[in-house]
Amino acid sequence: MAVLQLLGMKHSGKSTLGSLAARKLGWTFLDLDTLLEAEHPGAHRKTSREIYRELGQATFQHYEAQAATRVALRLASESVVLAWGGGTATNPTAVEALGRQGVLVLLDEKAEVLYERILRGGLPAFLSKDHPWEDFLRLYDERMALMSALTPHRLILGGAGIDRALTQLLEILQGVLHAR
Repeated sequence: MAVLQLLGMKHSGKSTLGSLAARKLGWTFLDLDTLLEAEHPGAHRKTSREIYRELGQATFQHYEAQAATRVALRLASESVVLAWGGGTATNPTAVEALGRQGVLVLLDEKAEVLYERILRGGLPAFLSKDHPWEDFLRLYDERMALMSALTPHRLILGGAGIDRALTQLLEILQGVLHAR
């Protein structure tokens, strides 16, 4: 089975590119944030943003690790494109569960572009009201370093349109699969 895992910061295009790539390849698309939301018990299903804001980072990462453990079984048995959450690389249990199955590609977008996209949805819980830009830059540097250590494959987006980004992503995947 073939697996493509997309890593990147929040709003880097993991879900959008992942779903398009899966459709083009005829593979299953899975989004770790959506799977994480399904791990939350209760009658009212919360978004990943609500879970983080209302229940805190530790609970969020617990649900994320559960979702990663469940999805890891699917990665071993079917062709999948998996979009990680923006902070998954900071969750050692989730990273261990997902391992290095398949091809991992880091979607690399400029910090300024990501920050603007994130703020369109309101200030997230992981950024302070007093210094959101500084908080974001710190997270950006930390998370990009963690993700860069997980894979040598990087797609530099530079604000690229979705069609160009999809073509480049599929070229990376094809190149890696043919090299094996």
